[in-house]
Formats: sequence, structure tokens, C-alpha cells
Amino acid sequence: MTDDVDIDNLDVTLAHWHVNAWGGAEYIVTKMAEALGVDAVHTIGEPDPADSNPYGDVSFVDVTSSLDYSSVRRLQQRFGRVFEYAQWEDVDWREFGGPDVLVTSGATTRAVITPDDTLHVNYCHSPPRWFYDLYHDRKSSLTGVLSRPLVRYLRMRDATLDSRVDHYLVNSPIIERRLWKFYKRESEVLYPPVELEKYRNDGDEGYYLHLGRLDEEKGVPAVVEAFSGLDEQLVMAGGMGDIDDSVRHQINAAGNIEYRGFVSEEKKLDLLANCTALVFNGRNEDFGIVPIEANASGKPVLARNEGFPGVFVDGDKNGVLHDGSPRRIRNAVKRLDTGEVSDSHTDQFSLTAFREQLIRSIQSARGSLDSRVRQ
Repeated sequence: MTDDVDIDNLDVTLAHWHVNAWGGAEYIVTKMAEALGVDAVHTIGEPDPADSNPYGDVSFVDVTSSLDYSSVRRLQQRFGRVFEYAQWEDVDWREFGGPDVLVTSGATTRAVITPDDTLHVNYCHSPPRWFYDLYHDRKSSLTGVLSRPLVRYLRMRDATLDSRVDHYLVNSPIIERRLWKFYKRESEVLYPPVELEKYRNDGDEGYYLHLGRLDEEKGVPAVVEAFSGLDEQLVMAGGMGDIDDSVRHQINAAGNIEYRGFVSEEKKLDLLANCTALVFNGRNEDFGIVPIEANASGKPVLARNEGFPGVFVDGDKNGVLHDGSPRRIRNAVKRLDTGEVSDSHTDQFSLTAFREQLIRSIQSARGSLDSRVRQ
């Protein structure tokens, strides 16, 4: 199908749900726009961050003014994503040229109703977890109980949108499984791109590295306890998160643990380039870019055997898996082979691989849609 479709002859438009912070989803849609030669992404509401897009020269354009009763719509936007399904549904894409291809990013954007000859591709970061796999996690709070009728309504709303998507892209095999579980739809894994060329290996200065916020969900308490019982240096870099004061005191009291706080991109690259290995203990991460950054720097990863890192770390070839407990983390340190990791583990995450697969995917899906007219 791809031979019959030339991406250069297609009018491609991108849409992304409301931006309330610059994060991984915004990075991915920016790179999609760059790969497809699109200079603006449509969104609902003005992005909340005061600073401009840090990931590239792609602007985010608010479509609210194109909607009826736009002043009411802006009032609705104060309630977060609750009204986004309805707002995306009311965007008339004929006013934006009736694109050949509409690539949407995020769950609520799936509500768009396109012309019948427009291909709708959705990049699914995850089905809304508070509707599905994490639904029961909020039942212990009064707010969680009171919000259940609304969540049930929004879940039904979300489920009815699935037929509007012609082709799904997902960021990892974890989301591929989750999307099939809750939507019963096949999807194609398109890994978020990593600028591999900026990483390097400057040797081993004898310290293990933990990158990321000091959060419970990142398994930080277990990492701190593990290294408190080891004769190895641990450097921790990232913002101060939600860990207990007792864990902070443990970090300060340990002679072999150094907390650097949030570091610049340049300093992060230096830390990766000179560490022995990366310690990663996040719980059931959907993707997780840090292990890839470590391998791109030629360093192995001590990864928790859950989520995407549990899939990415392949035996002892690019790291060691553990169960997230202090004892198993210590055991992983002792089992680690500190030899340099081959870049073959990270080639699939390059910007080039991302662009080529994205274009092939759109061409193939567009060809399939066109063939339904020809038959």
C-alpha cells in the first residue's frame, strides 16, 4: 500500500489535547510535527505553561475560537479534561482545510469527527488509567467515591469514540497490551524518539546513578535502603519528590549516597557518560526514557522487572533485572557485568527510525482507506 501513497502529496494536520505542562507527550507530538513537516499543532485552550515549546520550533494553536459559544467553551476549559471530549467533537475540520490525514495525540482528541475521506491516526499514550486499570485505586477517598458517577459517564463516553480512529499508534508494548485490553483494537508500537547522537561514554568514575524525581512511585526508598547496605557510591539527580522525611534523612546520613538535586541537561549527560550503571526502580512504567539514555551512553541498567524497562532490558546484554526490593537491587549490583553496552539496543529509538516508521505507517493506513473506495 505504501508504494501508492506519497506522504509529500498529503495534507497532514496534527491535534493534541490541552497542554497543562511541557512533558513527554508534548515532546512526542513536536517530533511528529517535525517529521511530517508540520509547523503547528492544534490544541484546546492556550497552553498553560508560560514558556514556549522547549522541544522545537513547533507552535501549539488554540482552536477554541472556531467553536460556537467560544466564551462558554473557555469557561468549560477551567474544569480540566471533563469537557474536552465534547469540544474536540465540535471542531469542524473542513474549516481547517479538510486534511487528508489527521494525527491526534491524547485520549480526548479521539472524539474528533472528520470528513469521511480523512484518515484519522491516533497516538495513544495510554487509555485514561483512572477510567480503567486504576479505577479502584481511588475508592478509599471521599473525593474518589463522589466522583464515580462522573468517571462512569466519561468511561462510557471514551468507549464510544473508538470507531472514529482508523489506526492506532502506541508508545510501547505495555500500552499496546493495555489498549487491546480495554478497546479491543490492534495497534502499532512507535517508540518515542531519542536524540542518540548527544550521548557518549567517557569511562567509569566508580558511581552508580539514579536519575529522576525522588518519588515513591520511582521506588526511591528501596534504592536508598539497598545502597545504604553496599560499599558502592550512588549519585542521585532529580527534583525532590514525595518521599518521606525518613528517606531524606537516610540519604543525608549515608556516606556513600550523594544527592545533587535537579541538574541541567548538560550535567545529566556528563553523569551518564561517567557512571558505572544506572539504577532504575520505577513501578510499572509505561515507557521510561532514562534506561534508553543510559544504554545510549554505553552504560548498563539495573531495572525493575515491570512495565517497559522489564521488556527493554534483555537478559544480561544491556543490564540486570530485579524485583524492586532492596535485597534484589543489592544482588543485581553484585551480578552486574560493567562492560560497555552495544548501541544495537538503542538504534530503534533514533529520530531517523521514528520518522521513517511514522511515514510508513501513515502511508500504509492511507492506502488501506483509499482501497476501500477502489474496491
